[in-house]
Amino acid sequence: MKKLNLEPSEPYGTHIGPALILNGILRSSQPLDLHCVFHGSIEGTFIKISRNAKIEADLLRARQVIIAGQFKGYMSVSEEIVILPNASVKSDIKVSCLHIIEGAQFEGKIRMAEFSPDDKSQTEDKGH
Repeated sequence: MKKLNLEPSEPYGTHIGPALILNGILRSSQPLDLHCVFHGSIEGTFIKISRNAKIEADLLRARQVIIAGQFKGYMSVSEEIVILPNASVKSDIKVSCLHIIEGAQFEGKIRMAEFSPDDKSQTEDKGH
């Protein structure tokens, strides 16, 4: 059994703390560690939604996503999503590899898909 990678291969570029409530578009070329309340869209490489975070995204697009908090919206993730115990996810997902750990809550649709580096459907196909 493959060991789950719960941390990025490079240091987090941004930590957004629990005191913030944000609305809008969040883009980063470095790993993100979210502890905040956020409404909007997110694009990044490695995104960690920490335990107390509440994220509602029209679109979350990334290579890898780790969820320990709450997420609602649509995700298009090219490599892997890990939903940890006590996380709550209401989402339609397009992903190559999905891990839902015992104790996590998930509601939604899953589309298992292979991605290519130039896969434009990752941004265009919201699956609804």
